[in-house]
Amino acid sequence: MEQWAPQYSRRERLTLLAFHGAWALPLLLVTQWLFFPWFETFVETAPCRQLGPFSAMAVLIYGIFVGLPGSFVLVVLAIEGRHSLRVWQLAQHPLPGEKVLKPTRYVYGRRARLRPLVFLLVMLAVTGLAVQGLFWAGEFLDQLGPVEGC
Repeated sequence: MEQWAPQYSRRERLTLLAFHGAWALPLLLVTQWLFFPWFETFVETAPCRQLGPFSAMAVLIYGIFVGLPGSFVLVVLAIEGRHSLRVWQLAQHPLPGEKVLKPTRYVYGRRARLRPLVFLLVMLAVTGLAVQGLFWAGEFLDQLGPVEGC
């Protein structure tokens, strides 16, 4: 007999939507109206600025090549890492008692462990990209050379 995971009720779905909308919408607005204009100005003036002992251009380039993929890995691991570890340990997806948004059959064994394995491989690939970004950023800054007109 196939077993199905419990689903969220309509009320629980609306509560989830309201909760995530309550933090996502203000974050989107702050990002759109405050961060992006500030960042655009920072990028335009970065070649002529210093941030402590580092040039602002180096901070910007390393932030893009290393910081973005590195922070992506940290955030996704914080959100999904523990869940994937539990799925791997129990060899069951969804986890016992975990509610789902749409009708979902329980999957056991190797098939259940496939998702955490893919998750781990993606996280390792993005971590590798962040490490490689260290070298790419250095090469990129070497190619840029000194900035004139500052």
